[in-house]
Amino acid sequence: MKYWHQHKDYEKAGVRKILEEYVEEKIPGFAVHQKSSSRVMRFLGSVLFFVPTFMTSFVTTLYPKIYVPDLSRWKSNHTGTLKTLSHEYVHLSDRKRLGFLFNLIYLSPQVFALLALLSFYNLWFLFALFLLLPLPSIGRTWAEVRGYRMTMAVHFWLTSKKYNIEHLTYHFIGSNYYWMWPFKSHIKNILEKEYKKIQNNDLAPELAEVREVLTKAGVICYDASRR
Repeated sequence: MKYWHQHKDYEKAGVRKILEEYVEEKIPGFAVHQKSSSRVMRFLGSVLFFVPTFMTSFVTTLYPKIYVPDLSRWKSNHTGTLKTLSHEYVHLSDRKRLGFLFNLIYLSPQVFALLALLSFYNLWFLFALFLLLPLPSIGRTWAEVRGYRMTMAVHFWLTSKKYNIEHLTYHFIGSNYYWMWPFKSHIKNILEKEYKKIQNNDLAPELAEVREVLTKAGVICYDASRR
């Protein structure tokens, strides 16, 4: 076993493949595709005007698939891919566990703007269009805290360094996730607390699961006692 920086490139590629195979085993139908090859992704890219770099900078998960801007980079940037894949695995696992309820939670409250389609029954349903506004989303925030907690953990295990939490907060308060939680101090405090737990090896089940996969693949994961 070795620390991540001691692994050669082909060894890092092997670790990445082991994690991909693990996710494939846990999530039936799992695969990674390039966004440009997907009609659905191209459609979303034209609709999500508030995320102009949707096709070129963002990884998107649509159960049970992951869509990436550049498949060749996914296969070569092993450190970044491990962090991203682990993050998306949290979403895939939550979706598998909760079913369509996860989609409802993640897309709320904006998804309920669809009630406006019932306005031909009663014009009061048109008020549902107000839900298209960038209102705070408790569900999306919950899901992304779980995902970015994993990102912070894998980053720490591989590098012994703290992820830039200031940067992470902008995913919550900015347009990337449709301004899902505009309370910067609150979300930053949550992420700081989660990072302290990671340092102390006080791990949520999904974090412990991924750490075990990395360890079995031959990676010594940092923890506070090794710093």
